[in-house]
Amino acid sequence: MNEPPTGHAQYDLHLHTYWSYDASAQLENHFRRAVALGVGCLAITDHHVLDSLADVVEMSSRYSEVVAIPAAELTVTTSIGAVDMLCYGFPVDIPSSLRQVLDAYHTWQQETGAAICKGMQALGHDYSDAHRIELLGSYRPQRTLEVQGHTHVSNSVQRSYFVERGFIDGGQDYREILLRAKEQVSSPPYPDVDFVIPAVKELGVVVAIAHPHGYFGQGDRARMDALRQECMLDGIECAHKSVPAEFTPIYRGYCVEHGLFSTGGSDSHSDADIEADFAGHGGADLWLDELLQRVGDRRLN
Repeated sequence: MNEPPTGHAQYDLHLHTYWSYDASAQLENHFRRAVALGVGCLAITDHHVLDSLADVVEMSSRYSEVVAIPAAELTVTTSIGAVDMLCYGFPVDIPSSLRQVLDAYHTWQQETGAAICKGMQALGHDYSDAHRIELLGSYRPQRTLEVQGHTHVSNSVQRSYFVERGFIDGGQDYREILLRAKEQVSSPPYPDVDFVIPAVKELGVVVAIAHPHGYFGQGDRARMDALRQECMLDGIECAHKSVPAEFTPIYRGYCVEHGLFSTGGSDSHSDADIEADFAGHGGADLWLDELLQRVGDRRLN
């Protein structure tokens, strides 16, 4: 069913720039790579924010041969915990109702970063807000911090710092120490699915579950059905590096059965990712038409 193409697809609908707390990719490099490969459509899906949207609009005007869909990856709290949602087709002019949602994510990022510092200090480690701010400044452009405040730190950067400072013996201990820190000082939950998803769908935005294999319990139909309803899903990211190739047609079949669109993306976070992985997710080209029909004139170009 809908055999994936060889090489690269005609779209990449899961991409990050340095506006994501854990990414370093330059926006223009996504567009340049799309032109070089003949890829016709992309979506910048920065974590928790639409802060790159003005840049995406401007870049689209310079690369008229590439269609861009205003998008974001919003993580929500559900009955099974945190779930990443790819949201496509935002209006360029952000209404006040959506500002409330985006402000909640800015606050969540700031409070999460502060809670990790407090939890580490409660464990006896010298990891203050000042240290976190210094770390953020080592890889995040100043303009992102001016908009988003002092967020939590990329796990890869923070992990290396913890090893360097002797908080942990090696990277394998990173997850455990974060859990111990959280036991001391709780981090805030992500904004709730019932707060976020109705607010974005009210604006005509369509929603797909990102890299779903873990969330779906490796293809557990009951869990898929429950999340489809709870998250008000319009689509599924059937093609992603974390989705085993044999499950892509299973998730695609589920989309067809329930009238959902299918999507795919490389989840590129760095310029090196763009060069190596852009549009290499393996999703079928015909899936793009399904999404474009749903977002209508919310596309750029």
